[in-house]
Amino acid sequence: MSEEYLDDEPDEEGHEEQDASDSRVEFNVAIKTDRDQFLRRTCPSCGRDFKTSIDPADIAWALIAHSKRMGLEIGTAPAGQEKAEPSQLLCPYCRHSADASEMHTEETINYLKRTVYRDYMVPMINKQFSDLEDSIGRNRGGGGSFLSVSVSFKHNPIPIPPRPIHGPEPADMKIVELLCCEKRIKIADAWTDVRECIYCRTPVTIV
Repeated sequence: MSEEYLDDEPDEEGHEEQDASDSRVEFNVAIKTDRDQFLRRTCPSCGRDFKTSIDPADIAWALIAHSKRMGLEIGTAPAGQEKAEPSQLLCPYCRHSADASEMHTEETINYLKRTVYRDYMVPMINKQFSDLEDSIGRNRGGGGSFLSVSVSFKHNPIPIPPRPIHGPEPADMKIVELLCCEKRIKIADAWTDVRECIYCRTPVTIV
């Protein structure tokens, strides 16, 4: 799965970027589901796991959220969803409500952070130091002035880390069909106390 963000924020002088291709960041994200195409989630309140079908927009929102926590601005919304809000999920166990992007497992969160570091932070840092090296090289020398000061700067690029791997994911838990919104989830095999649809909040009964 590939996610793209275009940063059109004005520069320090208030002018927008002239060449949009220079500010495009592409993330190649490979999130591993189980053999039934379910993605593992973790409730941030009770800490128990459940699973949902994977949603590319949810992964995009998660990339944005965790990039902001790292002090980065890589976009404001997934492509085509600029006016939408991140979807909400209800924990099937404790009924805690949160953005779907906040209910990823620690493994998924670490995978997304490592992807941002590899595909965005390292190239950005290398480019900034490379530009600085070029700038110092162009301005070297005094041009015949009485006092000449020469400054040199050599940047050794940060190596690109190996591409992170997500998964594999075991096909555990039982499938629950949500007739209200025609979606499916997976919950712990012994759990039967699901009272509401985790998507639309419709009362449900497991039979």
